[in-house]
Amino acid sequence: MDKRITLRHLEAFRAIMVRRTVTGAAQMLEVTQPVVTRLIADLEERIAMPLFKRANGRLAPTPEAALLFEDVHQSLMAIERIANAASNIKSLKLARLGIAAAPAMALSFLPRTIASFTSEHPETLVSMRTHSTATVIDMVQSGRCDLGFAMLNMRKTLHGNSELLVSAKMVGVVPIHHRLASRKVLRPEDFEGESFIAPSPLMETRTQIDAVMLSHGVNRRIHVETQHSSAIVKLVEAGAGLGLIEPLTASAYTGGLLKFVAFEPAIVADYSIVISQRMSSTLILKPFIDHARREIRRMLPGHLIVHGQ
Repeated sequence: MDKRITLRHLEAFRAIMVRRTVTGAAQMLEVTQPVVTRLIADLEERIAMPLFKRANGRLAPTPEAALLFEDVHQSLMAIERIANAASNIKSLKLARLGIAAAPAMALSFLPRTIASFTSEHPETLVSMRTHSTATVIDMVQSGRCDLGFAMLNMRKTLHGNSELLVSAKMVGVVPIHHRLASRKVLRPEDFEGESFIAPSPLMETRTQIDAVMLSHGVNRRIHVETQHSSAIVKLVEAGAGLGLIEPLTASAYTGGLLKFVAFEPAIVADYSIVISQRMSSTLILKPFIDHARREIRRMLPGHLIVHGQ
């Protein structure tokens, strides 16, 4: 005969110790009385000692049962704690979303995205970190976050499970009292001889801007380079020159010292998402992306959005 003691044996033993009747134990375990009787008899046979005596219609534990009860109770409590811990870990995993975002996205539409999403999903913890586009992609691909928001040209590159949120035209940024501030559209020749704050040389936007200026024979005076559009805004405010930036940062500007003017020929900025291969729960992912799509389009001026994507 198999001498192993099962979890069901211990549950039946504890139930009788607590309720002191077979009927009460059966109710506690939600089984029939014969099942409880059989489990106790089987347990007594396996451990080769009596555990209960009948007295006045009730079960009286033997001294051996009293000694055994504390260990059985502690063991079952430990098992319940493990089950609860596993459930909590599962719930935490399902209700946690780690995102990484390029500064232009993290500081513009994503705060509103997170606010609207968490108001509808208060059980979800959203963790956002801000990095360069290259670092965002690396974090997603290495599994250090679930979702990345990056300035990524989807027409030229593919990074696993990725998709375009929206494309929009870059804009010129000029001081409000500058001669170009009254223009409705800026063109490459308007920047001839002007001090220009350029994106860092390794950035794709720098390559695009330089190509347009070169094709029109425009010579700018580049004295400052920086990798962030928000830094270009501050530098133009400080009088360091003019610039071209992606439109999200322009839309987030709340100061009164600058004008943002459409630029032609259009230089398009792509705002994209990259999804980690480990992220399989659409219960969190799809609603969050839906919120992001809505908020980014709400923030961008309609005339700057590139349609027909």
